[in-house]
Amino acid sequence: MRKSVSTKSQHRTTFAIVTVVLPGPDRKRSPAPYHFRVTYRNPEPSAPGCLTTWAVTGGREEYQIATERTDDGHLNWHCTCPDAVYHGEHRHAYCCKHVHGLQALLEATGTSVRQEPRAVTPASGTGPEAPSRSTRAA
Repeated sequence: MRKSVSTKSQHRTTFAIVTVVLPGPDRKRSPAPYHFRVTYRNPEPSAPGCLTTWAVTGGREEYQIATERTDDGHLNWHCTCPDAVYHGEHRHAYCCKHVHGLQALLEATGTSVRQEPRAVTPASGTGPEAPSRSTRAA
């Protein structure tokens, strides 16, 4: 008796690498190419939790950016670069150059990345509050 061997071709989603010119890692901050590659994309983009992760190369080391959607729809941006880690530990409202570069790229393609959470206003009980800094890096 022969056993039949089943071969399934697994559908693998490929992601492109995009390049953005940012201030470089040297003291003069000379413009340098940084490469962003999607490593994870949530199949439910409107659901709370991790939305996407990106690998960032081109600087001194490879870093990772993660986008997190909160329960109220706010997007939190996290980067593993030393600059973002330092400012995140001190709770500054700060985004590193990697996050800023990726946000600018996404906004240039028409993707909204700086969504404000909906907050309750005392007068009407619904609607957004006054504009505030829309992104946070940890």
